Amino acid sequence: MKLEQRALRFHCAGNALIGIVDVPERPLVRGMLILADSTQYRAGSHRQFTLLSRLLAARGVAVMRFDRVGAGDSDGRAALQGVDDIGAAMKEFFIHVPEMKESVILATGDAAAGAALYAAADARVTGLALLDPLLPGTPAGAGAGAGAAADDGAPVLRYGPRSAADRLFRRAAAFRRAASRVVGREAPGQGVPPRLAQALAGFGGRVLLVCGGAQPAARDAARALEGQHPRSRRVEIAHAGPDARRSAWRDAVAFACASWLGSW
Repeated sequence: MKLEQRALRFHCAGNALIGIVDVPERPLVRGMLILADSTQYRAGSHRQFTLLSRLLAARGVAVMRFDRVGAGDSDGRAALQGVDDIGAAMKEFFIHVPEMKESVILATGDAAAGAALYAAADARVTGLALLDPLLPGTPAGAGAGAGAAADDGAPVLRYGPRSAADRLFRRAAAFRRAASRVVGREAPGQGVPPRLAQALAGFGGRVLLVCGGAQPAARDAARALEGQHPRSRRVEIAHAGPDARRSAWRDAVAFACASWLGSW
């Protein structure tokens, strides 16, 4: 199938955001918006998002991925991330793929909470695929995405005079603080925050929870989130978290998402 890849520049609260949409020759009515966590940008760790986009686009699924506010090539500060940039990206997605009638959101790590909150308020979102989700207040895995290369050949993480690892840690911490303000802070181990639980309970779509097993916190979060939604499915793929380095693990995650996406 013939594919077209388009580079996008759109705005959210005065910040210019950069994204990429993979459009099949004949797009299906259901697409996918990929939402990176605070340690990644649009290509994903070891280009996982890029490879997933290509696999799904070859099956007729339009896919959009973008740099969130304060990440990668996008403007702004990570501490300002919430759900507004998700809404801006979703609007742009539907403009560029008019054949699309609905979308699912794939979110990794600490982006899961924002994805669920947004999905509950947008009827066009019919599914959530949460990959190694983390609850607000849970430390994100260090190092994911730090060494990834941009899929267009250009580095996108903007590092200042501090070390790359320090900058990545500071950005992840800022995002977790912002997510806690959006969802409502609750200490790790105390279950799903009330606003997040309410959003999942009221979400009319389907939920896929993919666990790689490398992070106990992500495994516990997936089990807790599973109990909040009656139409959820949990899949465990050993060692296949969002920072998986082996192609077999990345392929297993991609095919799990693709199979789920076409199952209804």
